[in-house]
Amino acid sequence: MTVKRTDVDLGRFVQDIIREVEAGDRGQHSFPFQQTGGSNAVSVDTKLLHHILSNLVGNAVRYSPAGTKVTVLLDLGEGAFSLTVADEGIGIPAAEREQIFEPFVRGSNVGQIGGTGLGLNIVKRYTELMGGRIEVLPTERGAAFRINVPEGQLEKTT
Repeated sequence: MTVKRTDVDLGRFVQDIIREVEAGDRGQHSFPFQQTGGSNAVSVDTKLLHHILSNLVGNAVRYSPAGTKVTVLLDLGEGAFSLTVADEGIGIPAAEREQIFEPFVRGSNVGQIGGTGLGLNIVKRYTELMGGRIEVLPTERGAAFRINVPEGQLEKTT
C-alpha cells in the first residue's frame, strides 16, 4: 500500500466524515466538533484518514447508547495534527486496553454488539503508515482514542 498525500482543508474533511456517520445514525447521538491550532491546509492521505476516522466515529456510535455524545477534537499543530474521538458508551475495560489493537480482539463487555475485532487493528496500521501513532486515552466514562500524525512525511510503501 502506498501513502499518497494530498493537500486538504482538514477541518472541512473531518466534518464531512462526521456528517456521513451522523446521516446513518438517524439522530440518535450528537456529534460536537472542536478545532484548535493553526492552518487548515494539511497534506494527508485522504483515503487512509477517511477509513481511520469513519471507523473511530462509527465505533463510538455502535458502543454508545442513544442520547449520548460522540465528540471529535482536531488540533492542528506545527508540523503535525491530532484527532481525538471520545464517546460516552461502554468503554474498554482497563485490563484490556493494551490488547485492543490486536487482530480479532474485542472487549469482554461488548455483549451482543456485532463486530470482528479487526477495525482498530486496521486503524492502527493505517495511522502508522502515515507515520503516526494511536493511543487509548484514560476516561471516566466511555472510550477515547487519539491519533497523532506528522505532516508531509515522504511517501511510504508496504
